Amino acid sequence: MRRMRGSLETARPDCVAILTPHGYGVEGQITLGMTETGYGELDDLTFEVQTDLVLGAAWRETAVERGIPVTSLVAEKPDGALPLDWGVTIPLALLTPTPFALPTVVACPARDVSRTHLVEWGEALVAAAAQTDRRVALIISADQGHGHAADGPYGFAPASALYDSAMQAALEADDLPRLLSWPDDYAETALADSYWQTLTLVGVQKHCPLHAHFLAYEIDHYFGLICAEFLTSEE
Repeated sequence: MRRMRGSLETARPDCVAILTPHGYGVEGQITLGMTETGYGELDDLTFEVQTDLVLGAAWRETAVERGIPVTSLVAEKPDGALPLDWGVTIPLALLTPTPFALPTVVACPARDVSRTHLVEWGEALVAAAAQTDRRVALIISADQGHGHAADGPYGFAPASALYDSAMQAALEADDLPRLLSWPDDYAETALADSYWQTLTLVGVQKHCPLHAHFLAYEIDHYFGLICAEFLTSEE
Protein backbone atom coordinates (compact mmCIF):
# COMPACT_ATOMS: atom_id res chain seq x y z
CA MET A 1 0.00 0.00 0.00
CA ARG A 2 2.90 2.37 0.71
CA ARG A 3 4.30 1.67 -2.75
CA MET A 4 0.94 2.38 -4.39
CA ARG A 5 0.66 5.58 -2.38
CA GLY A 6 4.01 6.68 -3.80
CA SER A 7 2.86 5.85 -7.33
CA LEU A 8 -0.31 7.88 -6.81
CA GLU A 9 1.66 10.88 -5.57
CA THR A 10 3.97 10.64 -8.58
CA ALA A 11 1.05 10.42 -11.02
CA ARG A 12 -0.41 13.71 -9.70
CA PRO A 13 -4.03 13.02 -10.71
CA ASP A 14 -6.66 15.74 -10.86
CA CYS A 15 -9.26 13.58 -9.14
CA VAL A 16 -10.04 10.11 -7.86
CA ALA A 17 -12.74 7.67 -8.95
CA ILE A 18 -13.47 4.85 -6.52
CA LEU A 19 -15.49 1.70 -7.12
CA THR A 20 -16.68 0.17 -3.85
CA PRO A 21 -18.58 -3.06 -3.17
CA HIS A 22 -20.05 -1.70 0.06
CA GLY A 23 -21.85 1.46 -1.02
CA TYR A 24 -25.50 2.02 -1.77
CA GLY A 25 -26.72 -0.71 -4.09
CA VAL A 26 -29.69 -0.69 -6.43
CA GLU A 27 -30.71 -3.92 -8.11
CA GLY A 28 -29.55 -4.02 -11.72
CA GLN A 29 -27.88 -0.60 -11.48
CA ILE A 30 -24.56 1.10 -10.94
CA THR A 31 -25.00 3.82 -8.34
CA LEU A 32 -23.04 7.04 -8.71
CA GLY A 33 -22.67 9.61 -5.94
CA MET A 34 -23.76 13.02 -7.23
CA THR A 35 -23.90 14.99 -3.99
CA GLU A 36 -21.60 17.99 -3.63
CA THR A 37 -19.72 16.31 -0.81
CA GLY A 38 -19.10 12.95 0.81
CA TYR A 39 -18.60 12.26 4.51
CA GLY A 40 -17.22 9.28 6.37
CA GLU A 41 -15.34 8.23 9.49
CA LEU A 42 -12.65 5.60 10.02
CA ASP A 43 -11.18 5.13 13.49
CA ASP A 44 -9.94 8.61 14.41
CA LEU A 45 -10.06 9.95 10.84
CA THR A 46 -12.83 12.09 9.41
CA PHE A 47 -13.33 12.34 5.65
CA GLU A 48 -15.05 15.29 4.03
CA VAL A 49 -14.47 15.01 0.29
CA GLN A 50 -15.61 17.23 -2.53
CA THR A 51 -17.34 15.38 -5.33
CA ASP A 52 -16.10 16.03 -8.85
CA LEU A 53 -19.58 16.71 -10.18
CA VAL A 54 -18.28 17.61 -13.64
CA LEU A 55 -16.56 14.26 -14.08
CA GLY A 56 -19.48 12.47 -12.46
CA ALA A 57 -21.99 14.06 -14.83
CA ALA A 58 -19.86 13.24 -17.86
CA TRP A 59 -19.38 9.65 -16.67
CA ARG A 60 -23.12 9.22 -16.14
CA GLU A 61 -24.11 10.81 -19.45
CA THR A 62 -21.58 8.77 -21.40
CA ALA A 63 -22.78 5.60 -19.69
CA VAL A 64 -26.46 6.33 -20.33
CA GLU A 65 -25.71 6.94 -24.01
CA ARG A 66 -24.25 3.42 -24.12
CA GLY A 67 -27.29 1.90 -22.41
CA ILE A 68 -25.52 1.26 -19.11
CA PRO A 69 -27.95 1.26 -16.14
CA VAL A 70 -26.89 4.10 -13.81
CA THR A 71 -28.70 5.56 -10.80
CA SER A 72 -27.51 8.90 -9.41
CA LEU A 73 -27.43 9.30 -5.64
CA VAL A 74 -28.46 12.83 -4.69
CA ALA A 75 -29.19 14.54 -1.39
CA GLU A 76 -32.64 15.62 -0.31
CA LYS A 77 -31.10 18.74 1.23
CA PRO A 78 -28.60 21.05 -0.53
CA ASP A 79 -25.98 20.40 2.14
CA GLY A 80 -26.52 16.65 2.26
CA ALA A 81 -23.40 14.49 1.94
CA LEU A 82 -22.98 11.02 0.49
CA PRO A 83 -22.11 8.61 3.34
CA LEU A 84 -18.72 7.07 2.59
CA ASP A 85 -18.37 3.38 3.49
CA TRP A 86 -15.15 1.64 4.49
CA GLY A 87 -14.64 0.57 0.89
CA VAL A 88 -13.95 4.26 0.24
CA THR A 89 -12.43 5.50 3.49
CA ILE A 90 -9.85 2.72 3.83
CA PRO A 91 -8.19 3.23 0.42
CA LEU A 92 -8.34 7.01 0.84
CA ALA A 93 -6.62 6.73 4.21
CA LEU A 94 -3.91 4.40 2.93
CA LEU A 95 -3.30 5.75 -0.56
CA THR A 96 -3.62 9.52 -0.37
CA PRO A 97 -1.32 11.80 1.65
CA THR A 98 -4.24 14.09 2.46
CA PRO A 99 -7.38 11.92 2.21
CA PHE A 100 -9.81 14.68 1.27
CA ALA A 101 -7.62 16.91 -0.91
CA LEU A 102 -8.60 15.53 -4.32
CA PRO A 103 -12.13 15.73 -5.78
CA THR A 104 -13.64 12.26 -5.71
CA VAL A 105 -16.36 10.32 -7.50
CA VAL A 106 -17.78 7.18 -5.84
CA ALA A 107 -19.61 4.41 -7.68
CA CYS A 108 -21.00 1.03 -6.61
CA PRO A 109 -21.99 -1.63 -9.17
CA ALA A 110 -24.70 -4.12 -8.28
CA ARG A 111 -23.74 -7.75 -8.73
CA ASP A 112 -26.47 -8.40 -11.28
CA VAL A 113 -25.20 -5.78 -13.74
CA SER A 114 -24.06 -7.59 -16.88
CA ARG A 115 -20.40 -8.17 -17.61
CA THR A 116 -20.78 -6.21 -20.83
CA HIS A 117 -22.09 -3.16 -18.98
CA LEU A 118 -19.38 -3.39 -16.31
CA VAL A 119 -16.68 -3.37 -18.98
CA GLU A 120 -18.43 -0.51 -20.77
CA TRP A 121 -18.60 1.38 -17.47
CA GLY A 122 -14.80 1.47 -17.55
CA GLU A 123 -14.83 2.63 -21.16
CA ALA A 124 -17.29 5.37 -20.21
CA LEU A 125 -14.89 6.60 -17.52
CA VAL A 126 -12.08 6.92 -20.05
CA ALA A 127 -14.36 8.86 -22.37
CA ALA A 128 -15.56 11.11 -19.54
CA ALA A 129 -11.99 11.81 -18.43
CA ALA A 130 -11.06 12.87 -21.96
CA GLN A 131 -14.20 14.95 -22.32
CA THR A 132 -13.55 16.84 -19.07
CA ASP A 133 -9.76 16.97 -19.51
CA ARG A 134 -9.23 15.14 -16.22
CA ARG A 135 -6.31 12.95 -15.18
CA VAL A 136 -8.17 10.36 -13.14
CA ALA A 137 -6.80 7.90 -10.59
CA LEU A 138 -9.10 4.87 -10.50
CA ILE A 139 -9.21 2.86 -7.28
CA ILE A 140 -10.81 -0.58 -7.38
CA SER A 141 -11.69 -1.20 -3.75
CA ALA A 142 -12.40 -4.87 -3.14
CA ASP A 143 -11.56 -7.82 -0.96
CA GLN A 144 -11.16 -11.27 -2.49
CA GLY A 145 -12.67 -14.50 -1.17
CA HIS A 146 -14.21 -14.35 2.32
CA GLY A 147 -14.28 -18.08 3.07
CA HIS A 148 -10.73 -18.83 4.16
CA ALA A 149 -11.52 -19.68 7.79
CA ALA A 150 -14.14 -21.96 9.28
CA ASP A 151 -14.51 -19.61 12.26
CA GLY A 152 -14.96 -16.56 10.05
CA PRO A 153 -18.35 -14.85 9.74
CA TYR A 154 -19.06 -16.60 6.41
CA GLY A 155 -17.66 -20.01 7.25
CA PHE A 156 -15.22 -22.01 5.14
CA ALA A 157 -15.54 -22.05 1.35
CA PRO A 158 -12.90 -24.00 -0.63
CA ALA A 159 -13.68 -21.85 -3.67
CA SER A 160 -12.20 -18.79 -1.97
CA ALA A 161 -8.64 -20.08 -2.28
CA LEU A 162 -9.21 -21.14 -5.89
CA TYR A 163 -10.71 -17.76 -6.81
CA ASP A 164 -7.93 -15.80 -5.13
CA SER A 165 -5.29 -17.87 -6.88
CA ALA A 166 -6.99 -17.32 -10.24
CA MET A 167 -7.23 -13.56 -9.66
CA GLN A 168 -3.57 -13.39 -8.68
CA ALA A 169 -2.60 -15.35 -11.79
CA ALA A 170 -4.60 -12.99 -14.00
CA LEU A 171 -2.84 -9.98 -12.49
CA GLU A 172 0.61 -11.53 -12.73
CA ALA A 173 -0.05 -12.34 -16.40
CA ASP A 174 -1.53 -8.85 -17.00
CA ASP A 175 -4.54 -10.60 -18.47
CA LEU A 176 -7.72 -9.35 -16.83
CA PRO A 177 -9.87 -10.17 -19.90
CA ARG A 178 -9.68 -13.84 -18.88
CA LEU A 179 -12.13 -12.93 -16.09
CA LEU A 180 -14.84 -12.65 -18.73
CA SER A 181 -14.69 -16.42 -19.29
CA TRP A 182 -15.09 -17.35 -15.63
CA PRO A 183 -18.29 -19.24 -14.65
CA ASP A 184 -21.24 -17.06 -13.66
CA ASP A 185 -21.26 -18.30 -10.06
CA TYR A 186 -17.48 -18.32 -9.55
CA ALA A 187 -17.22 -15.11 -7.51
CA GLU A 188 -20.40 -15.77 -5.53
CA THR A 189 -19.27 -19.29 -4.58
CA ALA A 190 -15.91 -17.88 -3.51
CA LEU A 191 -17.64 -15.23 -1.36
CA ALA A 192 -15.61 -12.54 -3.16
CA ASP A 193 -16.18 -8.79 -3.32
CA SER A 194 -13.84 -8.04 -6.21
CA TYR A 195 -15.12 -9.47 -9.48
CA TRP A 196 -17.61 -6.82 -10.55
CA GLN A 197 -15.44 -3.76 -9.91
CA THR A 198 -12.41 -5.40 -11.49
CA LEU A 199 -14.25 -5.87 -14.79
CA THR A 200 -14.34 -2.08 -15.05
CA LEU A 201 -10.56 -2.20 -15.45
CA VAL A 202 -10.98 -4.40 -18.51
CA GLY A 203 -12.87 -1.55 -20.12
CA VAL A 204 -10.32 1.03 -19.03
CA GLN A 205 -7.46 -1.02 -20.45
CA LYS A 206 -9.16 -1.12 -23.85
CA HIS A 207 -8.38 2.56 -24.27
CA CYS A 208 -5.50 3.27 -21.86
CA PRO A 209 -2.06 1.61 -22.00
CA LEU A 210 -2.19 0.48 -18.38
CA HIS A 211 -0.34 -2.67 -17.34
CA ALA A 212 -0.85 -4.69 -14.17
CA HIS A 213 1.89 -4.96 -11.56
CA PHE A 214 1.08 -7.53 -8.89
CA LEU A 215 2.46 -6.46 -5.51
CA ALA A 216 1.15 -8.65 -2.71
CA TYR A 217 -1.38 -11.21 -1.56
CA GLU A 218 -2.26 -12.18 1.98
CA ILE A 219 -5.10 -13.67 3.98
CA ASP A 220 -6.37 -11.63 6.92
CA HIS A 221 -7.93 -14.41 8.99
CA TYR A 222 -10.90 -15.20 6.74
CA PHE A 223 -10.63 -12.93 3.67
CA GLY A 224 -8.04 -12.48 0.94
CA LEU A 225 -6.34 -9.20 0.08
CA ILE A 226 -4.55 -8.37 -3.16
CA CYS A 227 -2.54 -5.25 -3.89
CA ALA A 228 -1.82 -4.43 -7.53
CA GLU A 229 -1.25 -1.24 -9.44
CA PHE A 230 -1.94 -0.43 -13.06
CA LEU A 231 0.55 1.93 -14.65
CA THR A 232 1.56 3.16 -18.07
CA SER A 233 4.99 2.18 -19.31
CA GLU A 234 6.20 5.73 -18.54
CA GLU A 235 5.17 5.60 -14.87
